[in-house]
Amino acid sequence: MKTTLLCITVSVFFYSCSPDPEIEAAENSSGVFERGAAEAQYPANAANPFDAKGQEIYKALCLYYQNNRTPNSVSELAAQIGQAAGRLFGQRNLTAKLIPFTDEMVESIMEDPDSSMILIVQNSVLQVYAKNNLISFLQNLTLKRQDEFSVTYSYITDYEAEVLNDAVFSLEETETILTVASIARYSLYSAEERKDRDWETNVGGKPARPFFEANQAALISLIALMDGLI
Repeated sequence: MKTTLLCITVSVFFYSCSPDPEIEAAENSSGVFERGAAEAQYPANAANPFDAKGQEIYKALCLYYQNNRTPNSVSELAAQIGQAAGRLFGQRNLTAKLIPFTDEMVESIMEDPDSSMILIVQNSVLQVYAKNNLISFLQNLTLKRQDEFSVTYSYITDYEAEVLNDAVFSLEETETILTVASIARYSLYSAEERKDRDWETNVGGKPARPFFEANQAALISLIALMDGLI
């Protein structure tokens, strides 16, 4: 009996000290988002041909969390957005569209995310139909931001399916909108992971009140990154 208990204890110890599979997945050499067999398609959406764009954001967030805590101030969030942008835009010639992710920018979005998002979309090159469609999606996503991720995931993937079946969008508009949806999906998934891990880290302690509300930082990041996408 003692031998059995000892084996169980040792097994649990090695499991808890094993490398984080999500961090390993983020930097696997093939560049493909990989998880255990049971989660092979989650939070990915294979139906979205631009799913890899969201994966890049997720990888950037994993790398950020290797050396940093969850953003709990405007400055920390601005730094995280900058790192994510570097990963997403680093190999593309978008210098003319990129803007510095400053504290002032984050504060402006935080004060009125709906107006900031609408302004960015309205100033884009999308046609009116595409602008209105994307704005409606993002506004509904904002309303759903405190839902369980499984609910939000279904909402986003359903929207992606609608976009793929909508013949009104041009090819460029389809790519832009599906890229935004993919980034939203992975950003919210990463926020859900951090919430669970922060809870585990703070068990038995007295965690400080978070600066951002649930999923607020993820949506601010999405809006900021959109300025370089559309």
